[in-house]
Amino acid sequence: MNRQIFRRLVFGSFFLAAMFVALSVNAADIDNKGFIKDASPKLKEHFGLCSEFLDVKWIDRSHSIGLLQADVYKNGKSEPRFLIVHLEKPGSKAFAVRGNGVFYEISEKQYSSADFERFLRGAHYGFRHHNVFLTVSKGKKSERFPQEPLPFESFVTHQSEFPNRSFSGFTKTVCVVYPDGKHAFAAEAKKPFMKSPVDDNSRQGYDAVAGYAKEKCGPSEKDASTGCNLDYLKDSYAFDINGDGRDDYVFQIVSGQGGKGSAKRYMLLSSQDGYSAKDISGCLGTGRFFYGYADRKGFHLGRCR
Repeated sequence: MNRQIFRRLVFGSFFLAAMFVALSVNAADIDNKGFIKDASPKLKEHFGLCSEFLDVKWIDRSHSIGLLQADVYKNGKSEPRFLIVHLEKPGSKAFAVRGNGVFYEISEKQYSSADFERFLRGAHYGFRHHNVFLTVSKGKKSERFPQEPLPFESFVTHQSEFPNRSFSGFTKTVCVVYPDGKHAFAAEAKKPFMKSPVDDNSRQGYDAVAGYAKEKCGPSEKDASTGCNLDYLKDSYAFDINGDGRDDYVFQIVSGQGGKGSAKRYMLLSSQDGYSAKDISGCLGTGRFFYGYADRKGFHLGRCR
């Protein structure tokens, strides 16, 4: 057998085993108030990608507008949030433009108000200031709601006012099922390597992903001006995109050493047919938030259908 082919087969077997380990360990049992309790087997089978589903109360089904009370986790602690949920038609231009702009802040009083529900139902919806605000107008009344950037993540070396806030502490793939039940928006995915440094339970999986990322990164790492920077690999997303029961990974590669001339690329490392890598930079646009939707045929990442 050709030595190079043999090496790839051995590495492929190791990689798949490592991914399975990463999938199995450290799955924190977070019980968010916003998750659907006792989700039906039919729902779980239909959207096998999703670990949890947000329990949205749909107010205006024709516009995919609903209300949600959920916990937001940060550094292991949680606090309640009250939100408007707004979904765009899967695969539409608006879906591609607004990406993960799905949740908008409201008060607990608004969440509990029947008058507020009547105001939302049948209203006109618009967006302002680069989609940061959702505007709702009905008759002579108009209100504006700021976007709640959930999930919000920070790079390992980047400090932010809202670091790593999410519905599950990035331990699960969390979805919102559309009112018609035909699609599910993936609001959050697992990030098994986000701890810095990577803990012992995740080290094997991380080393396998890093090894293959370096192999596909190119050009030569010896060239400091064009080599690959894998500093953000610890921020990888892990989720079962092809339904084979194993995690696939989305991760960022920076070509060059930062500054001018550097280029960010996103890759999908899939376990289907052994292992394969695909450049998905065009799917995620200029942002680095994970988003996409699932249907019976599979999963569609970001702008890619």
